[in-house]
Amino acid sequence: MYSHSQNQCPPYNHYQLMKLFIIATFALFLYIALDLIFNQEMWDANTTLTLYLQSNQFSGEKDMFLVFSYSLYVLPSIAGIAFLILDNKLGALLYGGMILFSVASNSLLKNFYHQPRPFFIVQEIEPYECNKEFGKPSGHAMSSQAMCFLLPSILFPAIWKDQPNCKYPLYLRVLFIFIITFWTFMTGFSRVFMGVHSFGQILLGWVYQGYISIIYMNYFHDRITEYLAQCLQVGHQGISTRVIYIIGLIASSWTCVSILFLELNRYLFISPAEATLWMNAVYDKCQKQTSLYTIDSPPVLQNICFSMSLYIWFMLSFVIGIKLSKGIYLQKQFRYHYKSLSCWSKTLRIFVLILLVALLIPFFLIEFNSVYAQAFGQVMESIIQIVPVSILGGLIITVVYSKVLYYLKISVPGDFLQIIESDQSAPDGYSNLLLNRMSFELQAKNS
Repeated sequence: MYSHSQNQCPPYNHYQLMKLFIIATFALFLYIALDLIFNQEMWDANTTLTLYLQSNQFSGEKDMFLVFSYSLYVLPSIAGIAFLILDNKLGALLYGGMILFSVASNSLLKNFYHQPRPFFIVQEIEPYECNKEFGKPSGHAMSSQAMCFLLPSILFPAIWKDQPNCKYPLYLRVLFIFIITFWTFMTGFSRVFMGVHSFGQILLGWVYQGYISIIYMNYFHDRITEYLAQCLQVGHQGISTRVIYIIGLIASSWTCVSILFLELNRYLFISPAEATLWMNAVYDKCQKQTSLYTIDSPPVLQNICFSMSLYIWFMLSFVIGIKLSKGIYLQKQFRYHYKSLSCWSKTLRIFVLILLVALLIPFFLIEFNSVYAQAFGQVMESIIQIVPVSILGGLIITVVYSKVLYYLKISVPGDFLQIIESDQSAPDGYSNLLLNRMSFELQAKNS
């Protein structure tokens, strides 16, 4: 039944893939070496550039750069819309997962480099945004590149190359590529203007995320998509326990490395006096900052980076949720059946998803006095954040949402993890004969 989707990068042979891997890895290590060699020169040049930009502003320039800095987060909403109304729901979820991976990897790298932001050090630089964690590499640089370039690669691949079922005019493709390239550049440049990043931190963020995106799209995306799509066909037993164990091992190892960098920064790399100097700059320069933080305060420096790095646990909860849901995913059937829903049913499906995701918001408003409590949750007080929220988020988007749609009778064939009838208690409850009949009827209706 499963037909491999045409929305991925074109296949390469093993020689080409190995060649690409070697070239990309060499380029990454070469730039890392250059960044280390010319780090101070780039820092000094950035100080001159930022002071010039801030002292020679034109009317509305600050607001313009703030728009570029904040409007970046519109792109994940496009993936949310795609998940709700388009066939490629799995692609939308993988896109969202890659954004979370970008956040987690950026936070881990920040604790590795533990480099301050320009306004922490240079007294004359004013921050137009009050960021309190380390600055290298830039999270906005990594996220902007991931959001802008993975969006067409995963969800709209015809932007890069004509697909059998979709072709865009050349002018539209050129326009779209120009927009995402320009937006990525301006997002990074806005951070320099705002005094929260050096251009060395921006460039390093682009390089790291470029490497991650190239490796993911050419080595992992097709394999992950095909594996999950096959696991979720009728008659299959779902994700294997071995895969869940492997992802659990990756998340656990990632957490151990995060803890290592956290402790090294707290007790070896960053002195309390140095951290106090940086936090005094935050307190003095940020107009809305009312608390004077220390090196042990959860929302600053290595502490917040440690917490953010643990979004990696979303990966584990995502695959566990798929396993627990016992749902199926027949991508090609969604578009036809979705059209048959009433306007009220379509609206209700959107409302349900928004409501379920909104249930996580209060957890982010909780304040903690302990770094580990912020990351893992205070069990005695039933306070949860980061790891628990990552796990709950993965379960909501898989198990909970699909079951709510089923119980409200607004699920349709083609939904991600569609719940089958109660008398067919597992995906293999669908017989091959029934599946073939469903496919034949769908094809007849479409013709």
